[in-house]
Amino acid sequence: MEFLILKVLWFAVALLDGIYLGVLVHELGHALVALVMTKQPVTLRVGRSREPIKLQLGRLSIELGIAGFRYGSTSYDRTLETPSTQRWIIAGGPAATLVITISLGASLWWFEPWGWIWIGLFGCFVANFRILVTALWPMEYPNPENEEDVWLSDSLDFWRMGKR
Repeated sequence: MEFLILKVLWFAVALLDGIYLGVLVHELGHALVALVMTKQPVTLRVGRSREPIKLQLGRLSIELGIAGFRYGSTSYDRTLETPSTQRWIIAGGPAATLVITISLGASLWWFEPWGWIWIGLFGCFVANFRILVTALWPMEYPNPENEEDVWLSDSLDFWRMGKR
């Protein structure tokens, strides 16, 4: 295998980029369902930064930071929405991640195994598969900005919504 070290580095770059872009797609899944099903403004955050890149697209606000890029959140006033609407919004993120993961996995068939394009796609596939597992695994984890605040994975949030 020629260029083994370069290919390993390429995989690492694709994995890190795949995580950032995968979290963005996951949160866009939540945000787009929230925009369609509610009349509220929706804020999407990926990573954190002292001065994040901010975009305003109608009711959608996007804030992109580089630190803590493994984390993302979609914010809207949940108290104004029915449990049914909230369940759809919760399911939007894993659905978007599932579509991207399947698409990346299927695209691997079109390229030479261990070639440059294949390694890049495989890194993005692994990153999105990790995001999907994290979203579907019922767990709590601390908010990276506020240790006292607890975030729920999508599946645990969905499950607790069922108890209401």
